[in-house]
Amino acid sequence: MSDAFWTGALPAARALEWSSEKELYIEMRDGVRLSTDVHIPKDLDGPFPTVLVRTPYDKDVGEGIVRIRWVDYFLRQGYAVVVQNERGHFFSEGSFDDYLEGAGTDGFDTVEWIVRQGWSNGKVGTIGCSSSAEHQWPMAAANHPAHAAMIPGASGTAVGDVDGNETRGAFYRGGIPMLSLWMMWYGRLAVTERPVLPRSSTQEERLRLRNFFSMSMRRGFAPDTAEKLKHLPSQDVLRQSGGPRAPFDKYITWTPADERWRDVEHIGAGDRPRVPALHVNTWHDVGVGEMTRLFKYLQELETPDQYLIIGPGPHCLIWQDPPYVMTKADAKELMGGLSAIEIQNMPAPDLARLRFGDLEAGDARYRGVDHGYPKLFLAWFERWLKGADNDTSRMPRVQLYVMNRGWVLGERWPLRGVTPTDYYLVPDPSARLRNEAGMLSSEVPVGESADTYVYNPLDPTPSLGGGCCSFAAAIDQRPVSARRDVLVYSTPPLEEAVSVVGPVEVKLFVSSSARDTDFIVRLVDVYPDGKAINLADDGFRMRYRDGFDRKSLMEDGEIYEISLTNMVTGNRFLPGHRIRIEISSSSFPNYERNLNTGGNNFDETDPVVAENTIHHGLLHPARITLPILPE
Repeated sequence: MSDAFWTGALPAARALEWSSEKELYIEMRDGVRLSTDVHIPKDLDGPFPTVLVRTPYDKDVGEGIVRIRWVDYFLRQGYAVVVQNERGHFFSEGSFDDYLEGAGTDGFDTVEWIVRQGWSNGKVGTIGCSSSAEHQWPMAAANHPAHAAMIPGASGTAVGDVDGNETRGAFYRGGIPMLSLWMMWYGRLAVTERPVLPRSSTQEERLRLRNFFSMSMRRGFAPDTAEKLKHLPSQDVLRQSGGPRAPFDKYITWTPADERWRDVEHIGAGDRPRVPALHVNTWHDVGVGEMTRLFKYLQELETPDQYLIIGPGPHCLIWQDPPYVMTKADAKELMGGLSAIEIQNMPAPDLARLRFGDLEAGDARYRGVDHGYPKLFLAWFERWLKGADNDTSRMPRVQLYVMNRGWVLGERWPLRGVTPTDYYLVPDPSARLRNEAGMLSSEVPVGESADTYVYNPLDPTPSLGGGCCSFAAAIDQRPVSARRDVLVYSTPPLEEAVSVVGPVEVKLFVSSSARDTDFIVRLVDVYPDGKAINLADDGFRMRYRDGFDRKSLMEDGEIYEISLTNMVTGNRFLPGHRIRIEISSSSFPNYERNLNTGGNNFDETDPVVAENTIHHGLLHPARITLPILPE
């Protein structure tokens, strides 16, 4: 494609009208029928390539910017568009007993149905973000020959046991359940119990019901507020909020090694998908680490036509670069059933001057052009679904927007030229004046030191930013950093810029007065004025230090070595800034609290206060290993 394609306006519409047939039932191999809408361009000659969106969300309003404007976009460019509710959601039959229920076979069967239609040219591309992306991976593992291309955005929560990934699709961090994310998703959006239509319902009846009733959550229902998530035991948090049953009810009682996780259709180490894919995500997305590990897994398999693209921002931000103008009034009309806060977050941000939370990210547009992502996605489907010869075949395999630096291009993940560099926890006599425990130093430490704090599960260190699905993902951490149950270690102000791009690992040496406890680590960029922006966080539950398939309790006074390996970032620490890590034993409600008893935790109500210690020095070289990219 020419430079004019990228720098100019979006391509002119090829179709101005289309026909829509809604609430069709498409039958799967087991007899379950899925609610499906089909849109076909009217004023163009077929057959057409098809863009398929499979989603657990309301096909009329729940996708908002992510879907509605994108449906129009592809229809105008000469594509048929099929939007389908996954099984167990809305008018689709079947039950939603497990995450990604039926994703592999249902996706395959839907593609099979599409290519049998007279309007189909035999090629299907899939697209979507978050829960409209995750199902694409089990589907891709089936390798239907007509599944020609895919654009899964923020799809890391679909990733299972590929090499280096032990999070069960981001349900855990180091064995700690990610509480608020999954309570929000299951409690509001993906329940097992729901009203079910009679098997004999007709398309006409379903259309009438769809126009009159909503099967979305009741307006104002919020099971995932911090106050409600304080309820103990944690296995009952959804019940005490009055919500329907959901898979969360059983998952919170499992361990990461529970054999029943194998029934969840995560994409895993035995899968060999061959579908060309754009792995699109953002640095502050909760599943960005999982997505990079999946990309690396496919890279090691030499899977062709895989591209990794990571920009700045929170969950699904890239998908809020709509191909048409979306005003707050548009969002309110489309999202009428949502809360004021959710409506407020829907209008498209200005990617040319991106700010989210307390972080100013600069020009985050793809290729630095207006509507860069819509242009990329169109070019991708033009190539694979229409056979166009364009420059998506020549673009770098890895494209990363490094915050405070701009786009960095490469052919491998992690980037070639990145140097793992250790920063050690060391004492600093002046640290106490800054309310810090010590400092980070590139020099190997001498001597031995230790820093201790008290962790009370009834007064847990709060989460501030991070997590999922909020525009406030990057927040000034100073209110948390000042707490007595947080240890802070920072470098001196940097004399030169340091670009950290890739996976981050933390090695700690810890002890505790409790039988079991958690350790949470946060990577932070500290500005000259003291503003401290969170970049990534990770956690570890001590009972799993010998493996997730066993419980090893702690002995008072014993020192244990642990590794935290789930953080990923792309950030340039500017001169005058400081690199910081913060260590605590909770980040509530993002992480489930450890009650420190050594028991099941999920069924307990009486916590134990823990005195936790971080050891560092020559014999216990506690450190963070940063992947540094040369300037």
